[in-house]
Amino acid sequence: MMEIAKRIGPETARYAVLGEHLAHTWSPYIHNTLFDAAHADAVYLPMTIDREHLGSAVDVLRYCYKGFNVTIPYKELILPYIDELDTRATVMQAVNTVEVRDGRLIGHITDGLGMMRAIQEQGVCVDHVNALVLGGGGAARVAGYEVLERGGTVTFALRNLQKARQLMDSLVPAFPDGGARIRTTMLSEADGQFDLIINCTPVGMYPNVDACPLADDVICRAVAVFDAVYNPRETVFLKTARQSGIPAIEGFGMLYYQAVEAERFWDPMNLPDDSVQAEIYRSLLEQL
Repeated sequence: MMEIAKRIGPETARYAVLGEHLAHTWSPYIHNTLFDAAHADAVYLPMTIDREHLGSAVDVLRYCYKGFNVTIPYKELILPYIDELDTRATVMQAVNTVEVRDGRLIGHITDGLGMMRAIQEQGVCVDHVNALVLGGGGAARVAGYEVLERGGTVTFALRNLQKARQLMDSLVPAFPDGGARIRTTMLSEADGQFDLIINCTPVGMYPNVDACPLADDVICRAVAVFDAVYNPRETVFLKTARQSGIPAIEGFGMLYYQAVEAERFWDPMNLPDDSVQAEIYRSLLEQL
């Protein structure tokens, strides 16, 4: 990962990422590259803190920064310090982007928005799709929410059906007809034909790069697939799809576009246009 040197003046808008372990985060490089492309007088900094100092850090960010991101383990722990949650963050009960507005902290979650944008950028439709979502963690929940929000249906495939039902129950209240558009199945029994398969499990992640979360024949019947794993860039899951001529979208796009969507909350006037965003993304991929 490359470093970006920034000159910070008295009028420079400050942004940050708040986390416990940030040695390998891409966020400062992504955001500072976007700021530079937009000729914005802004800087984005990593802020590593321990849990006992979370409240003090939030106070500094509230009065000295224009916005910040939140990463593991603070996406849920920060909720008591947030003044207002948008709809997505309320449903997820998690925050990854905080907008500072006149001293008030507004919580958002852009992971799902970034995922959908990454898929759309590859020419794949995300509206009214029949989707299979693998996994039961935070990424699976945001994936399910975004599919439902766009009028689609979602089947959650997990190893634990009780956890799958809990995931379903957490989303049903957000959609009047949600119960009719959400299904669950055991991961080992996942079958059928889907418009979109989204892998939100860690299966296939380094160092277990030879693993695949789903049977080949199910993958090969899909219209498109997305893998939230981005190390390695091409997982067995993605490779299997590509060998069948199926669009296969890698996980780094989600990381990149959730950052773009965060900046849209902070200051949309400082975002470079879509063509420049795409050019920056291609440049970042070359550095992976």
